[in-house]
Amino acid sequence: MSDLSREQYIQRAKLLLNQKRYKDAEIQAGIVLQQDPNDAQALQIIGHCRLDTKQNDEALTIFKQCLGTEPDDDYVHYLIAFCYYRKQELDTALKFLEQAIGLFPYNAGYFSLLSNIYASQRKYADALHAANQGLAVNSEDISCLNARSAALFRLNKKEEAYSTINEALNIDPEDDFTHTNYGWHYLEKGKHKQAFEHFKEALRINPNSNSAKEGYKASLKSKLPFYRWILQYSLWMNHQNRTVRIVMIFGLWGVIRALAWAGKGSPPWWKYVTGGIVFIYLAFVILSWLGNSLANLFLLTSKYGKLALTDSEKSSAKAVGAALLTGIILLICGVWLDKKFMYAGFLVCSFSIPLSFIDFPVKWFKGSGRQVTAHIMILLGIITSIMIFFNDDTALFFGILYFVFFVGYMWSGSISSLRK
Repeated sequence: MSDLSREQYIQRAKLLLNQKRYKDAEIQAGIVLQQDPNDAQALQIIGHCRLDTKQNDEALTIFKQCLGTEPDDDYVHYLIAFCYYRKQELDTALKFLEQAIGLFPYNAGYFSLLSNIYASQRKYADALHAANQGLAVNSEDISCLNARSAALFRLNKKEEAYSTINEALNIDPEDDFTHTNYGWHYLEKGKHKQAFEHFKEALRINPNSNSAKEGYKASLKSKLPFYRWILQYSLWMNHQNRTVRIVMIFGLWGVIRALAWAGKGSPPWWKYVTGGIVFIYLAFVILSWLGNSLANLFLLTSKYGKLALTDSEKSSAKAVGAALLTGIILLICGVWLDKKFMYAGFLVCSFSIPLSFIDFPVKWFKGSGRQVTAHIMILLGIITSIMIFFNDDTALFFGILYFVFFVGYMWSGSISSLRK
C-alpha cells in the first residue's frame, strides 16, 4: 500500500461510489484488497459498484465473501437480500433480510425492502405492515413512505395513499423515486397528463432512472386512448393474485367461446350481440399484442417521443409498421387481382405480432427460447407467403407449421405471465 493509509483509501472509494464513479471506486478499494483480500469494507464497496451497475451475480458473490468474514454484519445480510430481490428470488431474499432485521431492527431501509418483497409477492397487507414498522423507526424515511403509499394503493385506500406520497414529497421534493412512484399511480388511473409531469420531474432530478424513462414513454403513448386502456388493464393485472389472472385470461376466453357457440341458431339480434362481443374481445387481444409497437410508431412522429425511444424500440416499430403496410397492400391486391394476394396479406400482417417481441438488432436464432421461436415463426411465415404463389401443398404444409407455432407462442406468453 502507498503512503496513504487504509482508511484514506476506503474514504476515497466511498466518495467515488457516491459520485457514481464506479471504476475509480473499485480501483481505490482494490488497493486495500491487495494488502488484505478479505477486507470487509473494501469488498462491500466493490460489491456496491457491481450492484449499482446491475451485475447482480457478481455483487452477490462478493457480498457472500464478506459474510464469510463478518457473519454477524446485518448490513451484509441486507445487501445479499437485495441482490436476491433484484434476481426475483424472493423467498431467499426474505430469509437473509429477516436475519438482517434480527441482528439490527433499527434500520428503516430494511423494512422498506421487506415491504417491497411482500408487494412483489402480492401480500399487500404484509407490505403495509412492514412499511409501518420502518416508519416507526424513522417517520421521515422516504423509501418507507413510498412503500406504504404503494401498499395502500393496492389495498384501495386511496386517500391514505395520496396523503402518504404527498408527505414524502413534502419531506424531499427532489426525490426522483417519489415522483416516479406518483407517475405510475397516475398512469394506472388513466391520468397520463399528471403522470407525464411527475416522470419529467423525476428525469430532471435523475436522468438515469430507468423506471422514470419507461414511465415517461408510457405517459406519452397514453395520449392514444387504446394504449391508455391496455396499459391500465396491464398494470391492474400485474397487481392481482394468480387466481384472478387465471380467471381473467382463461375464464374470459371460455366465456367468449360460449357466447360464440350460443350465437349459432339464435335469432338475428342475438347473433349481432354475440358477434359484437366477440369482435370487441378479439380487437382487445390484438391490441394487447400490438399496442406497444403501434404506440411506438406514434412516438416516432413526435419530437419528444422520438428522443425517448431506444434504437431497438424504433427498429421494432418500423418493422411492425412495414409488415402491416405490406400486408394491407397485398390485401388490396387480393380484392382486385387474385385471392392468393389476400391470403398472403393476412399472413404478412400477422408477422407484426412476433416482430413486436423480437429484440433488435436481430441476432437470428440466438437468445431466449421465445426469441428463437419468434425467429422461426418469421422464417416459416416468409416461406408460406412465397409458396402461396407457387405450390399450394407446400404453402399448406408450412402454413400449418406457422399456425401451430403462432398459437403456441401466444398462449405460452399468457401462461408465462401467470408465473410472475
